[in-house]
Amino acid sequence: MKRLRILCLHGYTQNAIMFSKRTAAVRQSVEDIADLVYVTAPHYIHSPTLTSISERVEAEKEDISEEHKPYGWWLLPKLAPAQNGYLVGFKESVEYIKDVLIKEGPFDGILGFSQGAGFAALLTKLMEDRSDLPDIIPPTFEHPPFRFAIIVAGFNAKYQTATKELLEKKSAVKTPSLHYIGDTDTLISPETMLSLTAAFEKPTVFRHPGGHYLPYTSDSKEAFNKFIRQFA
Repeated sequence: MKRLRILCLHGYTQNAIMFSKRTAAVRQSVEDIADLVYVTAPHYIHSPTLTSISERVEAEKEDISEEHKPYGWWLLPKLAPAQNGYLVGFKESVEYIKDVLIKEGPFDGILGFSQGAGFAALLTKLMEDRSDLPDIIPPTFEHPPFRFAIIVAGFNAKYQTATKELLEKKSAVKTPSLHYIGDTDTLISPETMLSLTAAFEKPTVFRHPGGHYLPYTSDSKEAFNKFIRQFA
């Protein structure tokens, strides 16, 4: 049996090492059929108090362990205003992921958490329908659409005007999806997460009483297993 490959995108101010450790329990529950590949976003996230280039250069030299270095898939609008409808860093992150897909793929599915979940939702849509933004992911891009998407604490990045309508179109994303929603999440409201599920056709939704994380309870791992194994 061919093993599944799942591309994993961490949240804002996280990195691949951190996300890998925080999802160890669910990863181990499918280790017999799937390889989860974790990648770190290309943008180092500086503290908003560091306003000069020299301060930011020095901050990157600080003795911080690789596990705790903060990265993101794009900069928040309050740190850097959007340019031509795109958040600063978004296009570069798409190019980075495209390179990963070609060099380390093909990937069967994508898993994203928080900002990484919002990014994963957009990537799933763009990979499925190459006519949406052909200058970002063209029809000639040599990687097939994802077979499934797992969205943990996800949201539609509506403050990026160039893409906000992609997940609001009447034609839903057909790629099968599993959505984790924490009912006590204080960073992304359950209502915001639930609204993203409406962009997908027949989404599978797992609600839990916890907050902003991928739960590792037996019920959570069972839902993860059941969803993934249908593609093995």
